[in-house]
Amino acid sequence: MVAILLFNSGYESRRFSREVIEIVSIVCIAAFGLSGILSFLKLLFPSELVLTPEGFSVRGLRKSVLIPWRDVQAFGLVEMPGGATMAGFVLKPSAKSGSRDRSVTKFMVPGFDGTIAVFPEEKPAWIVKVLNEWLQRYAPDQ
Repeated sequence: MVAILLFNSGYESRRFSREVIEIVSIVCIAAFGLSGILSFLKLLFPSELVLTPEGFSVRGLRKSVLIPWRDVQAFGLVEMPGGATMAGFVLKPSAKSGSRDRSVTKFMVPGFDGTIAVFPEEKPAWIVKVLNEWLQRYAPDQ
């Protein structure tokens, strides 16, 4: 809102010319406008965890990527800065080549290859429990 007001005000300072103020205002309007649109879309289409006999994926605004059960070593709870907890997964060493391209992670956490941030109404411990049950069912050689 401040950027819109500044853009329309005609204000000019001794330090910055009117053109510089307009450019900065336009960049701020574009950045905050885009983030507002993306936030609204994520509100309309929240991420969801999809479990299949082949593996798991997180479906959302981005392309979903299937991670096969046979590539997962374990699931666990991840403590994020600020005290939040999320479900996390560790891939087998044989599956880690190219894991950055295939992961569903948004946050890189030491000791985990990815995190799963879905189901805000569910507790992360419950999600980890369900994921481990599916892992044992469809990749029992763990």
